[in-house]
Amino acid sequence: MDKLNFKLNFIRSHAQKIVLALFCLALPLFLMLLSYKTILFFTDLTADQQNTIAYLQGKEDLKPDYSGGEISHLDDVKKVMAYLNYLFYGLMLALTLILTHHKKNREELLRLFSYGGIATISAVLMIFLLSLASFNEVFTVFHQLFFPQGNWIFPADSLLIRTFPITFFITISKNIFLLSLFFGIVFISIKYPLNYVRRSRA
Repeated sequence: MDKLNFKLNFIRSHAQKIVLALFCLALPLFLMLLSYKTILFFTDLTADQQNTIAYLQGKEDLKPDYSGGEISHLDDVKKVMAYLNYLFYGLMLALTLILTHHKKNREELLRLFSYGGIATISAVLMIFLLSLASFNEVFTVFHQLFFPQGNWIFPADSLLIRTFPITFFITISKNIFLLSLFFGIVFISIKYPLNYVRRSRA
């Protein structure tokens, strides 16, 4: 019986570590995607930017007179955005299932929130510092990763570049990082009201 209990406790302990690791991997990515969606929604855009983003979201036809190469790249961006949407909702489901499973275990919830928040802040700061050191290189690596076909390079005077200059992406990225950082701090801070509620009920 003691051996059986030992094995069960061993399995339970390792299962909790695996779930915690998965949570710490999923949460930063989910919060950065949530920040991206939030910032994009609240950012002031020009008419051409609004129309182009609506096109990428499958809501409108393109109005700006982009070249064939630019439209080809935008179609690739549309596919990436669709995959990111699937990923976003998949992560949301996974995180919801994990939190729901532990909803009666306050200690484990506190652990998930704390480690998840720390993982988010660490990931955001690492990416932010890399971008701060060389945004152009990070920007290039990002495009090489998601658009290996190489159709993302255009002349500086092209309509797409004039519509979405590098300053647009720098501002958007900075705001996404700041909001993700805020979300990470919120997750770490959740333990304080939870601890307060637990003490008040004791």
